[in-house]
Amino acid sequence: MTALNKYFLTLAAIFLFCLPATGQENGSSADAALRKAAVFHNNYEFEKAAEYYRKALELTTDSLQRPSIADRLLQCANGKSLLEYIVRPTLVTTGTFRTDDFYLYLGDLEDRSWIPVPNPFIKTSDKERNPFYTAMYMPDRQDRIIYSAPDGTGAWNLYTSSKVDSTTWSVPALLSENILSGRNEIFPILSRDGRTLYFASDGLPGMGGYDLFYSRWDDEAGDWGVPENMGFPYSSTGDDILYIDSRDGRYSIVVSNRETSGDSVRIYVTDYIATPVKTPIGKNESPLAIASFISSSTPDSQPAAEAASDPQNSSVDPEMADYSKLMHRLRRLQTEHKEKLDKIEESRGIYETASAEDKKFLAGIIRDVEQEAMQIKRQMDGISADIQQIEIEFLAKGIIPVVEEDTEQTGGKDTEQERTVDSTEEYIFSKHTMGRVPYIVVEVPEPKFDYSFKILGRNEGQFAEDNTLPDGIIYQIQFMVLSNHADVKDIRGMSPVFVTKLKSGKYLHTVGLFTTYQEAMSNLGKVRKNGFSEAFIIAFDNGKSIPVKNARAMEGRRQTASGSSGDMSYQVVLKGYGTSLPSSVITTIRQSCTKDITKSVSDGETVFAVGPFSDRDDAEFLLRILQDLDISNVSLESIKL
Repeated sequence: MTALNKYFLTLAAIFLFCLPATGQENGSSADAALRKAAVFHNNYEFEKAAEYYRKALELTTDSLQRPSIADRLLQCANGKSLLEYIVRPTLVTTGTFRTDDFYLYLGDLEDRSWIPVPNPFIKTSDKERNPFYTAMYMPDRQDRIIYSAPDGTGAWNLYTSSKVDSTTWSVPALLSENILSGRNEIFPILSRDGRTLYFASDGLPGMGGYDLFYSRWDDEAGDWGVPENMGFPYSSTGDDILYIDSRDGRYSIVVSNRETSGDSVRIYVTDYIATPVKTPIGKNESPLAIASFISSSTPDSQPAAEAASDPQNSSVDPEMADYSKLMHRLRRLQTEHKEKLDKIEESRGIYETASAEDKKFLAGIIRDVEQEAMQIKRQMDGISADIQQIEIEFLAKGIIPVVEEDTEQTGGKDTEQERTVDSTEEYIFSKHTMGRVPYIVVEVPEPKFDYSFKILGRNEGQFAEDNTLPDGIIYQIQFMVLSNHADVKDIRGMSPVFVTKLKSGKYLHTVGLFTTYQEAMSNLGKVRKNGFSEAFIIAFDNGKSIPVKNARAMEGRRQTASGSSGDMSYQVVLKGYGTSLPSSVITTIRQSCTKDITKSVSDGETVFAVGPFSDRDDAEFLLRILQDLDISNVSLESIKL
């Protein structure tokens, strides 16, 4: 189905939804409002979709449905922002494939490099299975892998593991706290230089379903940076699940179900844009067409190629000439850099089976070529920075830079049509072979102490490994005070038992870590039945003992504040830091809250947002901390749900 056909069908659906309804579907029910909202949402009409989502939020009587609707409202806000400035990749070719084996048709990934899920790294139950992530990318001769796996709560997170020996791999560790949304992150793919990670997420801020994100390696922090949405049309209102650049640097490849249904996805192959410039979407442009990588019309601003040839705009010629020269030079350097990397890879393959004398000779070659590749990379980085600065200036003038392909790289062909035909013929979808699961031993982590309350066998009770209480309101059950530290047999199978030496020299014994009074109450009877009839509840605030009634009052106020702000969400916004936050600021935020840090561009300025917070007090707490540290350009913003 073409984008235009889908567009007209969507309009028809909107028309049907707007007809007067009878019976139970009278237009006032939450379900009817949600159906209408979904139509507008999928059609990229986010303001109209938000209107119906808000109506559904008012009408619904299902408390479990409200968080889902609130998420949709945030997606509409994100979608509206992502549509403000977009790129326009040129479609080379596309194909539709089954969801369960589409990855085998990605020609730029090695044959037999995909192994099935489950495997020694990913052990899933039927309940935990992901509808898209049915295979894991694990090429040969790779000593470190990044993959997605369920975390025990059902959410899929990104993990990393390194090879210890020929069969043993290290204990899997979460890749980065920055890339942790609480929902699902799948299909991690590294760029060729290993410094950019592409992945899909349905938990980080996007416009619906899975969106595509990238994170860059931060040498200073020694960690992956805050993920950034790749933007429209790479991300859409559908499920966009995988992004990769071709090895030859000519194409970008997106996998999505935005135009398919059921158990199929579509692979879009587009021309690679070295330094994409995002420009405002034109009034006459169709988001549905752009989402199909079809250019329905030109943006409102005048293309740079036309401006350069216009006598009235002769002043643009020198700038465009410089820009064109830089772009052609960058492309030649990219080709040269790729040739160096291929030579290094080929030499390393020969090195594995070479004699000791030949290895010494090959090591020298590899070292020399690596130095040459590094020099070329430094030149590329410098030229890319110059290009980016020129493009920013173009953007300020409303110019969209267009650079013709090098005739020497396109075989002397001058027309866009000839280049497109050639590219389509060169990129062929050919099916690879599924790899077999190799013999792998994954190290098992040492078991962590379980701090959940339980009563075990008579002589199996456990003392807490760390007597430090967590921050916030915590309730415990005090069950005895002794002159000496109790033995295991004295605590009658209970766990975790905390022991505190009092000023009197006696030892206070408490059990459990309960975050609500109700939770402590529900376990008090169990402790009393276990032989401690005089046990009672005590409370702490940030590790300091407080009266239980005070703790309950504080708990009640927080619940009330959380409930009263149900129609509002809050975020802390930071501006003026360029394209990345300083590591000290990120550390402060991470130590103060568990909310996501997102990055977006508004009116040409990079904006970082921390949130969303359902409780205004929590957002203001982070704001005060940042202000106390003299962090400038930070503010609190509210979001109407």
